[in-house]
Amino acid sequence: MFLDQKKPKDYDCGYNLDLMIDAVPRVEPEEREEYAKRVVGLIKQSHPNWVDENGQSRLAWDYYFELAEYDPREYGIEHPYESGRVDDAR
Repeated sequence: MFLDQKKPKDYDCGYNLDLMIDAVPRVEPEEREEYAKRVVGLIKQSHPNWVDENGQSRLAWDYYFELAEYDPREYGIEHPYESGRVDDAR
């Protein structure tokens, strides 16, 4: 009846971040990238020292790709610092 819980991977972000990251593959394909940006935005809020004065953070994106137990690229999620795109996650 209850979800199996374990310690969150990141204590600052908490267990909800783990759930959000795990949910990305189940999100509709056309909404996955926007959802992943929300995940990275939460990481940025929880780790403000990782964010530069323009609101961008390579560390937050790297952390998302590290925490995911799947390869986000297989689900259409591009790392903006590898693909040359703008980091507009909020």
